[in-house]
This record gives sequence, C-alpha cells and structure tokens, in this order.
Amino acid sequence: MSIRAIREPANAKVDIVFVHGLHGDQAPWTSEADVFWPEKLLSAKVSDACILSFDYEAAIGSFFDEDDEISDISNDLVNELMDHRTEKEKVSQPPLYRCPALVRAAEHPRKKELIGCIYGILLLGTPHFQAGSLAAATKYFQVAQAEIPSESDLKDRLESLSAIPRAFAGLKQAGAEFEVEGFYAAAGTKLGGKDVKIVDEALARSPEAPPPERLARNQLRLSQYDSEDDKDFKKVSRILTQWASKIVLPEEDKGAQNVSNATFSGSHNSGLQLGQNVGTLKGFSFGRG
Repeated sequence: MSIRAIREPANAKVDIVFVHGLHGDQAPWTSEADVFWPEKLLSAKVSDACILSFDYEAAIGSFFDEDDEISDISNDLVNELMDHRTEKEKVSQPPLYRCPALVRAAEHPRKKELIGCIYGILLLGTPHFQAGSLAAATKYFQVAQAEIPSESDLKDRLESLSAIPRAFAGLKQAGAEFEVEGFYAAAGTKLGGKDVKIVDEALARSPEAPPPERLARNQLRLSQYDSEDDKDFKKVSRILTQWASKIVLPEEDKGAQNVSNATFSGSHNSGLQLGQNVGTLKGFSFGRG
C-alpha cells in the first residue's frame, strides 16, 4: 500500500487523491480506450493541483469479513497521507479520505487534525449500507463473482457496517466543514443476463449530503472516461474544478497561517474508489461543538 504521485507541479496549491475500491487491480481509472483520465484529462482542468493515487490490494470479502480488513486499509491510507505530508514538508498537501478512513481518523488524537484540511469528498457509486441492505450486499458479491456469505453472517456484518454512515453523519453534525458530493450509475450492470443496478440512488446517498447525481453509465464504468467531451466527465470534473478554484493561498506579507489543500474520494462497485477532498486548514474545532 502506498501513495503514488501522478502529477506534482511546483506551483501546486491543492492535492487531489484518487482512492480505488475493491478489485482495484482492474485499472479503475483507465478507460477501454486506454485513457488514464486523472493524468490525461484532469491535469489540464486543474493545472495547479498535485494529483496522487493510493494503491492497495483487497478482495470484496475484506469489506464484509469479521476481521474488518477495511479498517486496516483505512488506517494505512491515513498513515500514508500523513507520511506524504511530512516527507514533502508541505502543510498545503491534503489528506484524502473515504468515509471509513475519515471516521477512523476522528477517533485518533493526532490524526483527527487532518480532518480540518479537507474541503470536500467526492464519491462515485459508494454504497452506504444499512442493516437491511441484504439484497444490495448480495449483488455486490454476485457482480464480483465472489462467494456469498451465509445470510446470518452477512446480516451481522451489515449491522456493523451500518455504523459507518452514522458516524460519518456525526462528524458533520459536530461541525466538520467539508463538502460531500456523490454520483450513482443510472445504467444497469449485467448480472445473470439482466441489467441490475448495483448501487442505486438511495444506497449512494451519503448522510448529511445532497442527493447524489446520476451518471449515464453502469457501475463498472463510473470512473472511466475517454475524452473531455464526455458528459459524465464534465459532471465529475466540474465539481473538482469548482472546489479547487475556492482554494486561495495566503499572501506572505499578511502573515496568514491558513493553507489550502484538497483531496478527492469515492468508490464504486468494482471496488473502485475515487477520493478528492479540497480543503483549507483553518483551526478546525472538531468535537467542541
């Protein structure tokens, strides 16, 4: 597991960090036309952004097993981002979180300060499971062609996973100022000869966030774009560029201490999670009301 630099301009004022989801070995950010859009398309839209990727290996079962491997991955993500900031000696380089990582960081005295650096989180087809999401979880395993746990085991794990959206909502209610935007796949994914929506609009809705927007593609193609003219790419990149445009570095002669940074995060069914948070470090007062 490691942070990989895709693009690091000398004048970077913000970080965009991509985090794939499960089965990330399937080139989540590369289209069938072999276009790696974070580098080929997005770089031109946000020329003053450092673009990073968090790479790791995990199967879909790790998200549901009792060993809670997803928490280990989340912790590794936070640690790698903190190491990256230290190595570069740049306070302006941001942390990237997906929801579990953000929740875990908030529980740690040293790591929770990174939450104040986040401006926004962008999610692509990320499911927010509830205790009653048995059918949705089963489709996840089916599309990944993985062994489906017993109904009782799956129910137990869903009960545990449902705590993540609640805790995430708690961060916002406690005063966390980051924005959250999400997308879901409007087209179905082939499953058993039928077109099935793996993560529908309701499942993709994050607590304390606006309703997710639709993208005209299936779950497996949510994070793959061929050109700047792609309507879905425009929807996704528009949010990133808007967030980045709000980041203004302080003027040195004013002695300002606030610095801006961004991260971008999300995921979709094939395990692809894309994360981007753009943010300002401004004396975040999490937990103090």
